[in-house]
Amino acid sequence: MDESKSEKTRKYIIEISAPIFNMKGYSGTSISDIMSETGLTKGALYGNFENKDELALAALEYNLRWVSSILFEEAEKENNACAKLAVFAESYRKYHDFFLKKGGCPVMNAAVDSDDGHPLIKKRVEKFIRTWKKALIRIIETGKANKEIKPDIDSERFSSVFISLIEGSVTLSTTTGDRIYLDMSVDHILSLVKEMKAG
Repeated sequence: MDESKSEKTRKYIIEISAPIFNMKGYSGTSISDIMSETGLTKGALYGNFENKDELALAALEYNLRWVSSILFEEAEKENNACAKLAVFAESYRKYHDFFLKKGGCPVMNAAVDSDDGHPLIKKRVEKFIRTWKKALIRIIETGKANKEIKPDIDSERFSSVFISLIEGSVTLSTTTGDRIYLDMSVDHILSLVKEMKAG
């Protein structure tokens, strides 16, 4: 079924506003910014979104979706659990410059943004991190079942360390403009993955 004109307009607004919110954050993005980039009137914007909060959340969903598709699709190409974990970590290094051109990592940006008192954004970021952690745990547990990963590996602990290392190093590298933080963290994750291999 063909999309209606309103559905197309809504998608267009989200696609244009998503990188703006990612670069400027919730507080730094004004409706005027969105109007300027989309070429639409305030009436047209509010005809598709009830308020700025609704648009910001839709933009965040869009940003989280594209970053997920890049990172998870890379890992899904691998069959071995350790290879999946390694590729997942390497993807952050591989796409770091691409993410910067888009305003940085949407997860990190939204997490920082939500500290300023945006509970809806914070809730969505928390959900994303929980989903990310579950995906890592699932990879590890499948690897243990397939005898690719040592049976005594604490999948929950490893997943928490993995996420902390990645997001912390992305924040430091983005803030300082020095990739060494990300490179060292990815290298450390790769060494941990090597150690957890069975056999």
